[in-house]
Amino acid sequence: MSLGPAKLLDSVISARLFLALGIATLVVSCAATAPAFAFELFGRKFFEGTNAEVAVVPDAQPYTLDLSVGADEEIAEAVRSASALHRERDRPPPGAAGLLARARGDYARIMAALYARGRYGGTIRILVNGEPVEAVTPDAALPDPAPVSVTVDPGPLFRFGEISIEGLPATAITVEDRDALDFDDWELTEGAEARSGAVLETEGRLVEVWRQRGHPKAKVASRDLVADHRTRTVDVTLVIDPGPEAQLGTVQVTGTERVVREFVRRMTSIAPGEPYDPDTIRRARERLQRLGVFSSVSIAEADLVGADGLLPITFNISERKRRLIGGGASYSTLEGASLEAYWMHRNLFGRAESLRFDAAVSRIGAEDLQGLNYAAATTFRKPGVLTPDTDLTLQLAGKREFVDAYESRSVNIRGGLEHRLSNKLTGSTALSVERTYVEDAFGSNRYTIVSLPSELDYDGRDNKLDPTRGLRAKVNAEPLFELEGSTPALVARASLSGYFSLSDDDRTVLAGRGALGSIVGGKLADIPANRRFFLGGGGSIRGYEYRSVGPRIGDEVVGGLSFWEASIEARFRVTETIGIVPFIDAGAAYAESIPDLSEDIRVGAGLGVRYFTGLGPLRFDVAVPLTPRGEDSSVAFYVGLGQAF
Repeated sequence: MSLGPAKLLDSVISARLFLALGIATLVVSCAATAPAFAFELFGRKFFEGTNAEVAVVPDAQPYTLDLSVGADEEIAEAVRSASALHRERDRPPPGAAGLLARARGDYARIMAALYARGRYGGTIRILVNGEPVEAVTPDAALPDPAPVSVTVDPGPLFRFGEISIEGLPATAITVEDRDALDFDDWELTEGAEARSGAVLETEGRLVEVWRQRGHPKAKVASRDLVADHRTRTVDVTLVIDPGPEAQLGTVQVTGTERVVREFVRRMTSIAPGEPYDPDTIRRARERLQRLGVFSSVSIAEADLVGADGLLPITFNISERKRRLIGGGASYSTLEGASLEAYWMHRNLFGRAESLRFDAAVSRIGAEDLQGLNYAAATTFRKPGVLTPDTDLTLQLAGKREFVDAYESRSVNIRGGLEHRLSNKLTGSTALSVERTYVEDAFGSNRYTIVSLPSELDYDGRDNKLDPTRGLRAKVNAEPLFELEGSTPALVARASLSGYFSLSDDDRTVLAGRGALGSIVGGKLADIPANRRFFLGGGGSIRGYEYRSVGPRIGDEVVGGLSFWEASIEARFRVTETIGIVPFIDAGAAYAESIPDLSEDIRVGAGLGVRYFTGLGPLRFDVAVPLTPRGEDSSVAFYVGLGQAF
C-alpha cells in the first residue's frame, strides 16, 4: 500500500486530520530513551532499560526490520521514534496476526510524525515477507524471522497559508488573554512551517482564553485543515465554542484520613458563587500542596455547568505519613564537617500543624571537641491562622558558636507570622527575645535583645536546588533594642541572585549573586558579635575560612557594621550527570555603617564539579584566595548538596 498526494495536482485536497493530530502529540510526548542497566530491590525494578530481560511471548513471531527514510536525520529519528516496528523490534509480537497489526498501525503513527513536522505529501510503503502488509492474511505462514521493510518518503515541507479563527471574545484582549495566548511563542502564523503540533497548541491557548474569562467548558467545536499540494500550503480554520459562563460551586473533598475535611475546604479559599477562574483553582491546589501533608492533590471539575450556573469542584487528596526524619551533611577543609538531623510530625491535631526538632553540629575535624558548634531548635507551625495564606510560627532555639573571631552561646524564643502575598512573594515578621553571651576582642559580654525581624522573599527561580532561570531577592530588616546597654539599632540586609540560561537545553547557565548590609545605631562593641557581619566560607567568599574576613582589632577579626559581597559562576553541564563550574567570589566588611570602598577587597576563585542526582546536584568545589593575608590557607575544598547559590 502506498500513501501519497492525489493524482490531480491542480485540485485542492481537503484532509480532516483529527486522529492524526492526536497521534502526533502522543508520539512526540512519549518518545524517550531509557538507561541501559537495571537492578531489582524488594521486588521493584530501577533504571530498567532496553537491555533488560524481556518477557517471553507465546507463539512469538520474530522479524527483521529494514527501515529506510529519505530525509534528514531529524525526520528520520522522528519516524524511528514513531514506528512501533522499530521501537518494539526486540519484543516479537504474538504470531503473524500480532506482527501484521503492529505493521498496519505504523501507517498512522508514521504519518502523524510527518504531519508533526509539516510533511503532508509523504508516502509510506510497508512490506511483510516481500508483500504489501494489507495483502498478507493473519493466518499466513511467515518465516522465522519474517523480513519486514518500511520505506518512507516524507515529501516536501508545507507551510501555513490562510489562518481563520472563529469564536474569539468580542471584547478587547486583556492581560490574562495575552498570557494565555503567549504571542511571543506563537507558531500558527502564515508562512510558518505547518507543524501539526502548532495547531493543537493554538487550540489549547484559545480555549484557555475563554476559561480565563469564566467559561470552564470552552472547547474546539471544529477544526478544518486544507492541504494544497500545488502551493504546498495548509489553510487552517478553527471554531471555538466558549460554552456557558459559570461560577464556582460547592467544594467537595475526598481522600482525607486524619486531616479535618472542613479545614481542607477552608484552605482552598474558594467561595461558592464567585466567578469561575482557573487561576483560583490552581492557587487552591498549590495552597494545599504547600501544607506538606498531602502526597497528591488532584482536581475534578463537574462535567456540566448546573442550571444555576454553578460548577462544583472536587479535590481528591492522598495523605502522607505524619512522621518523618531527615538529615544532611557538608564538608570543607577549612571548616570541617557539618551534620544536621531533624524529626518532624506533619499533622499534630488534624489541621496540618507541624512540630519539628532540629539538631546540628559543625566544625567536626577542624577543632577538638571543645571547639565544636552546636545548635538545636523546636519549631511549631500552624497554617491558616488568619487567612489561608498566613502561617503562625513559634520557635525555641539554642546555639553555641565557636569560631576564631568569637565564642557565643545564645537562647532565643520567637513567634511570628508568615504571609504569602503571591505565588512568588512571601512576607514575614516576628517578635524575638534573645539572651546571648559573647566572648571576643571586646571582652566577655552578656546581651539581652528584643527585636522584630522581618523579611520579604521573592523567589522566581525555576528550580530551588539547581536553578537555570529566574531571580531570587530577599530583604531583611531587624529593628532591635539591647536592654543591657540600652542600645537601639537596625540590622538591614538585601541579596539578589539571578540565573540566565545561555542554551535552549539549559546546559550552559550563567549565575550571579550579590548581597549588602548595614547596621545603624550603636558602636561596634554595642552590637553582639553574632549580629555583626563576617565574610568567608562556602556560602560567602570561597577560599577563606568561615567568618575570617572583616574588620580587625590587632590580629582578631571582630566583624563589621556593613558589608558587600558578590559571586559569579558559569555552570557547564558536560554530560547528563557531570557538570563543571568555574567561579569567582569577592567582598569586604567594614567597621562603619557606611562602607569605605577604599579598603582592601578579598577575592577567591576556583573550579567546581557537579554530580547531578534526583535530589539535586552534589557540589565539589576547590577554591584559592587571590588576595590572602598571611594566615590564610592556600586552598580550600567544599562538599555539599545543591548549587552554591
